[in-house]
Amino acid sequence: MSDALPGPRLWVLGAGAILPRAGYGCAGYALEPSAGGPLTLLDCGPGSVRMLGACELAPERVERVVISHFHTDHWLDLFALYFARRNPTRAWPELEVIGPVGLRARVEAARGVLGAYAVDERARVTEVELDARGRASLRRGDLEFECVRTLHAPEALAWRVELGAPDGGRASVAYSGDTGENPAVADLAAAADLFVCECSFPDAEPTEHHLTPSSAARLAARARPRRLLLSHFYPHNDPARARELASRTFEGAIDCARDGSLHALR
Repeated sequence: MSDALPGPRLWVLGAGAILPRAGYGCAGYALEPSAGGPLTLLDCGPGSVRMLGACELAPERVERVVISHFHTDHWLDLFALYFARRNPTRAWPELEVIGPVGLRARVEAARGVLGAYAVDERARVTEVELDARGRASLRRGDLEFECVRTLHAPEALAWRVELGAPDGGRASVAYSGDTGENPAVADLAAAADLFVCECSFPDAEPTEHHLTPSSAARLAARARPRRLLLSHFYPHNDPARARELASRTFEGAIDCARDGSLHALR
């Protein structure tokens, strides 16, 4: 399958949430602009580093980790990656970790709890300062990043990444992170090639800080992405049923994420 999708493409490292379920680990995604090239991780929940191996993605290809928020199911494997980078048998690139304000203090606190070996002193930490509208943007080479505040933890961010495509145009992926039904997240995802949208709970369990199939579909209907990828399923939320319910509101293409699944942006 990977040979048929030369890039840009997105690997799902974790399509679930904090409660365990086979095939649905904690949140993590690997953005691969071109086959065999550098990787940008969108979140890095527990199990993400192991899934890099399962997807045959060498961890030394990771040059950037982008964090949505500080709940442990979204970023705890950053420290597994840090520890892996201490292995002297491989050539490790420079690493940048990008996330909400408070990231640097949490990394330093982890050093005190886990020990100095658990933190990579060479890694650069970038904290994103939001403007008055609750938005921010930055550029790293060919990759353009934009984020907005979501309805979840106080620091929680949704992200959009735009990058070059083989046809000479621009490809885009939007990632909701964890959020309630927030129009700003839909606007961030407007016309994206791929909108990775959380779908935590079934419709019978609506909540202010997470999405259901129908509320995720309403965001997608506003955003009008080329494809919607439902993810972040809790164990009792059946993905097939979620897809069927979402299709009643969003008329575009819908896929359901699963650990190890691979999705083309274009």
